[in-house]
Amino acid sequence: MPPARALPSDLEEILENASFGLAVTDADGLEVYANRQAGLHRLSGDEATVREMHFATQTGDRSFNVSLWLDAEALPDLDEEIFRLAFFDELTGLPNKTLLGRMVGAELQTHADRQAALFLIDLDGLGRTNDYYGAAFTNLLIAAFSERMSSCVRSSDVLGYLANGMFCIFVTDLEDLDISDYANQLLARAKEPFLIQGIETFSSASIGISLFAEDGADFETLLVSADQALRAAKSESKGRIGYKPTASALRGTTDMSIEQRLRTALRDQKLCCVYQPKVSLRDNTVVGVETLLRWRDDDGKLQALGDFVNLATDAGIIDAVSEHVAHEVMESLPRIDAVFAPSISISLNITAHQASSPVFTRNLLDLLTSYHRPERFILEITEEAFLNGELLSKNTLPMLREAGVKLSIDDFGVGYSSLSALAAVTADELKIDRSFVQNVHCRPRSQSVLKTIESLGHALDMKLVIEGVETLEEVEYLKQNTAIDVAQGYYFSKPFALEEFVDTGDLLPSGRTRDQARTHTPARTPGNRSPR
Repeated sequence: MPPARALPSDLEEILENASFGLAVTDADGLEVYANRQAGLHRLSGDEATVREMHFATQTGDRSFNVSLWLDAEALPDLDEEIFRLAFFDELTGLPNKTLLGRMVGAELQTHADRQAALFLIDLDGLGRTNDYYGAAFTNLLIAAFSERMSSCVRSSDVLGYLANGMFCIFVTDLEDLDISDYANQLLARAKEPFLIQGIETFSSASIGISLFAEDGADFETLLVSADQALRAAKSESKGRIGYKPTASALRGTTDMSIEQRLRTALRDQKLCCVYQPKVSLRDNTVVGVETLLRWRDDDGKLQALGDFVNLATDAGIIDAVSEHVAHEVMESLPRIDAVFAPSISISLNITAHQASSPVFTRNLLDLLTSYHRPERFILEITEEAFLNGELLSKNTLPMLREAGVKLSIDDFGVGYSSLSALAAVTADELKIDRSFVQNVHCRPRSQSVLKTIESLGHALDMKLVIEGVETLEEVEYLKQNTAIDVAQGYYFSKPFALEEFVDTGDLLPSGRTRDQARTHTPARTPGNRSPR
């Protein structure tokens, strides 16, 4: 039998001391790995107290069989809680995107010959509601809307919750159903008043619809198509129903206009960098900055770019945009050091596609290593890059290690999370998504998930950064109840251009505490996330 592939020592230690048994065999039945508990369970053969599970997985062109042995008496409550946290939204109790995707995928595979549709429902005006009434009121409205939608959908349909007031319904059995009538019934119910904390509240919703298999043959593609339909509907007015625009219509209207403006801004040097501090929770000093991109309009004001990454990628200019950012950062290093300190780290965002491109990575690293301290730089990628995890670990990581540049996993916890991929990538930093810190001081389940992610990050020797911190209560909870080192968010400072700091002197500089320095009002609206 060929020798089993060696595991990283830290991961091997974790698995060897785990309370569960784990064994992996290849397609020919040869054992690839087995931990100590697996051997004990095999010897005991006690089926009364041990639950044994088997499943198959595939990596590249290789297939593996995985066996797990769990203590059936000690873990049922924990198993149930982990399942709820992993697959159901805490606020609404509905299936989350992960579970919804699996359910829809299974349905499409089983009944590929049936007609189906995906409804993407957006609760209108949620930002204004949050600004006026606050986050607690907004959450109650979302929960009430969830209950109302649950009472409206047919038993054959699947209702799920994505985030930020966005619901999804997978509609099957279309043979005797008028989709438009069904959607209009949902919109009519959405317009009925809600009674929240004794306050009569009026709202509305908009719906984007995609059709299987005309607009997509899998969940993710249907979701993208429904999102395009939703945006097209809301561009006219709220409270409407939209279907996916044709490809020619999409190219010929808004996207084409934005693409031309983006190309012009890149040519005319109107794209510029802003910086958001990363602050130590222990002594309130700036330990790093994240570099973000802004558009300088004709009046000289900085405007957020919105979700332009996909458009820039489709237009073939995303690499040029990233190179522009890197060049500006390099030219601005003396001013960055003057505003903050020469010791801080500097983070740059790259797309999943760029992270898997050896040519792009090499060109970027050549620029960063022209500076005498490349270890200051951190490349941030999202979990989507895990889809090309093998390419990432074989091509990109060795180049980063050789150059001394660090790697950060951005928005961890809401994308393509995978423990095996996380162990393979061995990143230096783990940035926890903002959804886990929102009102964490009064959300016990979020606290449990946050503690689990914290333990995972520390076990894999990753520095932990939490994003989207906006309130004093969130800061105090993180300080008193976690070992998370660094936070980032509007509570400390908004992203700002270096000249803004020089001109006004009222933003957070290095070496001053947050209470001494910050004068900007924190953002309070969930979802007001700064674009990269």
